[in-house]
Amino acid sequence: MMVDISAKEDVWRYAVASAEARVKDAESCAAAATVAAKRAYQYIPLLHPVPISASALCEGSRVEARALTMWKTGVEMDALFGALVGSIAAGATSLRRLRVDLKLKGEGRELEEPRGVIKIFRPDLGYIVRSVGYIHLSSTEPIRSGRVEKGDPICAARIVAPLNAKRLCELLPTECVKLEYVNSNVEIGGDVITVEATLKARDVSPSLEALFAVGSALLTIWDMVKKYEKDEKGQYPYTYIELGL
Repeated sequence: MMVDISAKEDVWRYAVASAEARVKDAESCAAAATVAAKRAYQYIPLLHPVPISASALCEGSRVEARALTMWKTGVEMDALFGALVGSIAAGATSLRRLRVDLKLKGEGRELEEPRGVIKIFRPDLGYIVRSVGYIHLSSTEPIRSGRVEKGDPICAARIVAPLNAKRLCELLPTECVKLEYVNSNVEIGGDVITVEATLKARDVSPSLEALFAVGSALLTIWDMVKKYEKDEKGQYPYTYIELGL
């Protein structure tokens, strides 16, 4: 189910998300992050499709994505998805501290969308690739007690990981890898949820797809529990994602 937001008012909503990741091509990273932020709703199942303006900045070991809308719901998940995909497109094999840096309501601004050509860097790690990531939450109690109103985040993540493993080529200009095997696992430990995915392909190394599968599954969890992760100012001081190959 989607949470009913029809009673909310249309106001300016802005978010900045970032990740620590090694960037090989800043132009491609920024272009990919911007495209991804505007299409996040197609890959995070319960995310509301909203009219979004987006921009991104990639330099050194930092990937930053920004999203803006005049609508009824926030765009922090869209910005997070942008930072994830920008990092993957730039050839990063790991992401640290994927987080929401800022979320604002009621303030409009202009975003300049990068226009660079997206070039994909694919790490060659063989035909069998395993990716592992985790999301650190302020508490997993709402999940353990079954109180999450959007449904079961663990079940959703187990479904999203293998489904999205096949869909990266719809989002980025890369070959559609011929996957022969996909397996995903999700576990809760303390206030951390771990997602693991193993992919086997027959033509090229499915390294990008493995990162995308795990990252999108972790963001699905975040989207479903974000109601419980916000502080009194609507920020996410404790929530972050890390993943790698």
